[in-house]
Amino acid sequence: MTQVLFVTAECAPFIKAGGLGDVAASLPGAVKGCEVRVVLPYYSCMNDEITEFAFHASFVVDFEGGRRRVRVYRAERSGVEHYFLQAPDYFTCGKPYDGDCGVETRRFAFFACALMAALPALGYRPDILHLNDWHTGPLAAMIAYRRRHDPFYANMRTIFTIHNLRYQGVCDRDYMQYCTRLPDEVFDTGGMAWYDRTANPMRCGLYYADRVTTVSERYAEEIQQPEFGEGMDGLLRERSAVVSGIVNGLDYEVFSPEADTYLTRGHYGPADVREGKWRYKEQLQREFGLRIDRDAFLAASISRLTDQKGIDLIVAAAGQLVSRGAQIIITGDGDDRHTRMVNELAKRFPGQIAAYPVFNEAFSRILYAAADALLMPSRFEPCGLSQLIAMRYGTVPIVRRTGGLRDTVTPCEGGAGLGFVFDGYTPGEFDAAFAAAERLYHGDRRAWDALIQRDMRADFSWDASAVRYEALYDGLRDEALGASR
Repeated sequence: MTQVLFVTAECAPFIKAGGLGDVAASLPGAVKGCEVRVVLPYYSCMNDEITEFAFHASFVVDFEGGRRRVRVYRAERSGVEHYFLQAPDYFTCGKPYDGDCGVETRRFAFFACALMAALPALGYRPDILHLNDWHTGPLAAMIAYRRRHDPFYANMRTIFTIHNLRYQGVCDRDYMQYCTRLPDEVFDTGGMAWYDRTANPMRCGLYYADRVTTVSERYAEEIQQPEFGEGMDGLLRERSAVVSGIVNGLDYEVFSPEADTYLTRGHYGPADVREGKWRYKEQLQREFGLRIDRDAFLAASISRLTDQKGIDLIVAAAGQLVSRGAQIIITGDGDDRHTRMVNELAKRFPGQIAAYPVFNEAFSRILYAAADALLMPSRFEPCGLSQLIAMRYGTVPIVRRTGGLRDTVTPCEGGAGLGFVFDGYTPGEFDAAFAAAERLYHGDRRAWDALIQRDMRADFSWDASAVRYEALYDGLRDEALGASR
């Protein structure tokens, strides 16, 4: 059985900042034909009370000119073994990504070096290291170089998954080389090379990994073009033979209105979705001072507050969106500029638009249950999990046709389809899709209810995608063993 180590900066429910945390929580357990374990930092801010942690081992790693002690803890969650690397000097933080480039560079460079030291110290030799996003990019180069002369790593292979190409971890070249001790060529002409004597960990992962995946088939195509390539499109085209897209799935044991522990006013399913959603709609209308109206069209935005997510489009179109009586609730954390934008929007339209600009898992689940529609007018979207969660909760997605949204939300027309889709990144096209959803909601409730039923019964589980990952893991292991003969 192929042994896989899933390397990640976050993993729900221990620590979650975004979609990567949900993927790390669900994909490893969905791959039934391989043994997949998970490793991540033991952050001081981590939720370590949800399961029993057991001390496993202790070792030292050479880093920043000294020998640093690392303690390894183990925990099992949903049948998957997790390792947590504890080193308070590096993983003490309020959240895993705090926006300080220097701090994050140091944190994740240490994570990479600690993991390289952990494997032989633990006597654990996985066939595949499944790396995720820039935080793990240096490991692709470390494995590529180490396996040339160290038998322990000789048959080890790497897969690097892009969850969002925009975030690349660009940092000071000299400091990254000092931390990782990778040779000059990696930084001069190799994978870490970037502009103005900086280092690019994302590019490093793309350059050295044996396989590169991203989280939807459409996004895998888009990032090979200049518009979406974030400066990596040339490299990705060069490596197109090893680049593929595998759409993310959803864990329906975690995301289900029929069993969600955050839904304290009662659960619901396809048979009683109307009454179930009304309980939570009324709750939020009261809490946010919106008009108490069962028939009001309530739309939600549940995402990071960044330019990627189309927040500026929501702001630009807001007057039109609420002119017909709709209500909007916006939640999520993000940068200062977009947080100010949504707060000001709520002040401009009191009683119609409400803002709760923080990430809160419990509130997000309640909002999924309450809303009639989900707004995702993204500039680009690698995959998106919000639209998948929304559909499961009977909330119809209104999305821009890009990336994973294109792969998962088929247009509602002729009694088929899962949501409302628009193409151009303009307030007019966004409002037209929004208005089409409103017309169906108010004008033909039988058709709207049928749409909700299609959404709730659509299968976006991990089943099909997990089979593709298993084939990728097994194929890469067999390729490595064949090369060593």
